[in-house]
Amino acid sequence: MNGADHAGTAGATNGAACDCKVGRVADRYDLVDVDRELRTRWQGEGTEKHSLRKLERYLNRRVLEAALRAAGVETLHGEVENLYDLLSGDGTSEAARVEARKRLERDGVDVERVERDFVSHQSIHTHLRECLDVSHDPGEGATVERGSSTVYALRNRTETVTAGTLERLRDNGALDLEEFDVYVDVRVACEECGRFHEIGSLFEAGGCDCQRD
Repeated sequence: MNGADHAGTAGATNGAACDCKVGRVADRYDLVDVDRELRTRWQGEGTEKHSLRKLERYLNRRVLEAALRAAGVETLHGEVENLYDLLSGDGTSEAARVEARKRLERDGVDVERVERDFVSHQSIHTHLRECLDVSHDPGEGATVERGSSTVYALRNRTETVTAGTLERLRDNGALDLEEFDVYVDVRVACEECGRFHEIGSLFEAGGCDCQRD
């Protein structure tokens, strides 16, 4: 059983990594931290709250940046933002948009594919609410069930992305590897008593035993 197969098996138990457009795009471009970033930016955890349209702009720029990086293109500060605005901005002239597309094509970027992979703010809202079970208010609906669903989805995505990365490296001859499994083990250390807990067991127990001793 290879890594991708294992990830699918884990998903059957704990909720498979989502197959919405945001999830597929994040996997395709190896945006492993995108769920955390979307959640914290939407809820304003440690930063200002982002609107869904601002999250749309953030994620699509990440997609464009990843496509440029995959093509071996080095960009200057602010260049990705400018290119994205030229491709998608309502105020961009057709001539400027065509020139930006030609420049990206010369750099080896599949512009049509990247533009198809751009996501809408509606897709991001669906991903946040239905796939990650995240509310706009971080305190709304904070339950073990919701929390475990989010953690398992992130764990399964990490398994899937890791397996896909290893397979691509192997197929390109950059990594010597036969069939493999990918396991992502999430453990929590209680600073009060020093006990280590597997995340699923911690959810089932409802907390650390030291709080009930």
